[in-house]
Amino acid sequence: MTPRQVLQRVDFLRLWACGAVLGTMRWLEVLVVGLYTLELTGSALLVALMLFARTVPMVVLGALMGALADRIDRRLLLATGMLAAALTAAVLTVLALSGTLALWHVAAGALVNGIVWTMEHPVRRALIGDAVGADAMGTAISLDSATFNGTRMLGPLLGGAAYAGLGVVGAYGAGIAAYALAVVLVWGVAPVAPRPVSAGEGFARSLGAGLRYVASRRALGAVMVVTVIANLFGFSYVAMVPVMGVDTLGLDAPDIGALMAMEGAGATLGALTLAFVVRPAAYARVFTSGALLFLVMVVCFSRSGSAAHAMAALFVAGLGLSGFGAMQSTILLSASAPPMRSRVMGVLVVCIGAGPLGVLLVGWLAERIGASGALLITAGTGLALLSGLCLLHPQLLRRYLPQPPA
Repeated sequence: MTPRQVLQRVDFLRLWACGAVLGTMRWLEVLVVGLYTLELTGSALLVALMLFARTVPMVVLGALMGALADRIDRRLLLATGMLAAALTAAVLTVLALSGTLALWHVAAGALVNGIVWTMEHPVRRALIGDAVGADAMGTAISLDSATFNGTRMLGPLLGGAAYAGLGVVGAYGAGIAAYALAVVLVWGVAPVAPRPVSAGEGFARSLGAGLRYVASRRALGAVMVVTVIANLFGFSYVAMVPVMGVDTLGLDAPDIGALMAMEGAGATLGALTLAFVVRPAAYARVFTSGALLFLVMVVCFSRSGSAAHAMAALFVAGLGLSGFGAMQSTILLSASAPPMRSRVMGVLVVCIGAGPLGVLLVGWLAERIGASGALLITAGTGLALLSGLCLLHPQLLRRYLPQPPA
C-alpha cells in the first residue's frame, strides 16, 4: 500500500496527528525541564535525574501496559492518559504562575508524563496496526516515525524559544492545549474490541506469555537486544545536550534548542525516505546499521569543539536513528500474531526502559569527568557491544523477510 493510500485512512490520520502532538510536547518538555534544572542547580546529575523520572516508568509499566491494552478498549486507555497529562500540565502552570513551583513538582510532572508515554508503543502504535492492517504496516509505521522524528526537531526549537521568552510557564501552558487536543483526536478513532482473555488468565500469566512469545522467535529477540544496547548506551545523550550546550559550547537556550533539533531533522529526512523506498527484505539491515550509525555519531558529538561540529554529528545521528526507530516497530508488528502485538510492544517498552539506567550512568559520570567524557565512555561501550553482537549474529545485517504469523 502506498503512503497516499495509508493517508486516506481516517483513523490512521487521527492517530498520526495524536503522535505528532505528543512527540512535540515530549521533546519541548525534555529541553525546558533540563534547562530549568541546570539553571536552578548547575548539576549535570540532577538534569539526568529529571530525564530518569520521565523514562523510568517504561521499566516498571511497559509490559503491564501491553497486557492491559489487550483487556480494555485501547482508545479509552490512550484518551485517559492524555487527560491525565493535560491535568498535570494545568497544575504545574498554576504553580509556576503563583511562584511556588519547586523542583520536586517538576520531577513529579515528568514522572506522570513518563507513565503516559508508556502507552506509545503498546497502545497508540498497536492501534495504528489495527487501523491499517498487516499489508500497510511498514508504510504506516515509517510515516508515523517520520512525524515523530519531526517532533524531535520541532519540540526543542519551540522549547528553546518558549523558555527564553516565558520560562517553564510557557511549556506547561502549551501542554494544557496540546494534551486536550490529543484527547479529542483519540476519541474520534473507532473503538477496538478487547482481545478475548482466557478464563483464569491473570496479569502475571499474560505478561509471561508476552515474554515467552518474544523469546521463542529469533527475530523478535534480536530486535529486543539491539534495543537494549541502543537505549542503555546511546539515548542517554539527550540528558547531556543542555549541559554540553552551556558548559562546552557556550550556547543560549534558543541555540541549544536548535542543537537538539538537528537530530530530529536528520531523523525526519531519513524516515520520509524510508517510507518510500524501504522493502521488507531490508528491514533487519536498516534497523541494525541505523543503530550502529547512531552510536558512532554520539561518539562524534561527545568530541565536538564547536556548535557546527555538534550539529552535524547530531544530524547524521538522526539519519541512523530513523532506520533504527522505523524498522524496530515494523519488524515487531509484522512478525507478531495480531493477538500478541500489544504484549510484544509492551516487552519493547521494557527494553526501551533500559534507557533510564543509561541516563543515571551518564549523569553520574558527567559529575566526575564532564559531559563530554561521559558520553564518550557510554556511547563507545554501546558501539563495541553492538559490533560484537553483529559478529556473533551476522543475520542482523543480512536480508530478512518477516514471516507472516500463523
